[in-house]
Amino acid sequence: MARRLEAAGISFHLIGDCAAPAAYKVAAGVINPVTGRWMTKSWEIDQLLPVAEKTYREIEATFGIEIYHPISLLRYCQNAADAKRLGRRMRNPRYANVLGRYIPPGEGHPDLEDTQGSFEIQGAAYVNLPLLIETLQSHYRTGSQLTDQPFDYTRLKTTSGLWTYDNIQAQRVVFCEGVGLSQNPWFGSLPFTPAKGETLILQADQLNLPETLYHHKKWILPYGDHRFRIGATYDESDLSPEPTPAGRAELMQAVESFIRPKIDWQIESHLAGIRPTTPDAKPLLGAHPTEAGLYILNGLGSKGASLAPLMSDWLFQHIYKDVPLSESVDIQRFESPCD
Repeated sequence: MARRLEAAGISFHLIGDCAAPAAYKVAAGVINPVTGRWMTKSWEIDQLLPVAEKTYREIEATFGIEIYHPISLLRYCQNAADAKRLGRRMRNPRYANVLGRYIPPGEGHPDLEDTQGSFEIQGAAYVNLPLLIETLQSHYRTGSQLTDQPFDYTRLKTTSGLWTYDNIQAQRVVFCEGVGLSQNPWFGSLPFTPAKGETLILQADQLNLPETLYHHKKWILPYGDHRFRIGATYDESDLSPEPTPAGRAELMQAVESFIRPKIDWQIESHLAGIRPTTPDAKPLLGAHPTEAGLYILNGLGSKGASLAPLMSDWLFQHIYKDVPLSESVDIQRFESPCD
């Protein structure tokens, strides 16, 4: 959102604790156009992909960094029902731009378990979210547009149509606080179902895989130099920020069932974060129903890398150009929002 404001020449100020736990710090930033057990096209992916690539490429050019990595993706069918479902998807014209060729069993990589075949998913990528956010934080800190401290809701006041926070005055306040939403006195009552996710970064000197994202129950992302990212778990019951032995065991069982040779895995990092998810798996955008000037951008769940650029643009267009929000993301879709 800040980049949209900056490009439009609109003054703004960011307030937030940069050292606080946040999902982006541990997320792999995967963009996957076909997801879920039913192999469905990701919501609004045809709009999301071009905006995401354009946004990340512009940031790369501006700051001289590399954050957007297009990558081939292979998803492995788990059973005969998967293979049958895939056949229906490949005959559906809606999927023509995201599904590639089918690879019969045994014709894929010899080190990977493959009893039902696999298929290519087009348009996949991963985004280096820690580098992205750290670069933007440094930029806005240098420009004195960032206050690096925990946000204190009690210091936000409204007076004569303006919102004030200490010596900062603004016509509008946009809350982009992830799972911190539960503490927000204005938006905290919105339906919200946080979900913990854990990933592993592993080292395996004897394993060589091409630079492809592999999806087989869990996903495996080769980083090169025999390093691999494995993810991710999904847990709505344990919302502690720490990684767990159960999460590590789940991930290791998944990768060991997929890799045929016995590998001496070395665990480099075990990471955990809390995803800001919603009951209908759609983002939370919009204006507070009674407090003029307060807005929210949240609920991106496990798809923040693909959703954030377009959702930021939608909210920007809504605030500054009075473009109506899609009913699928507007918080007004909930009965009595923000009560």
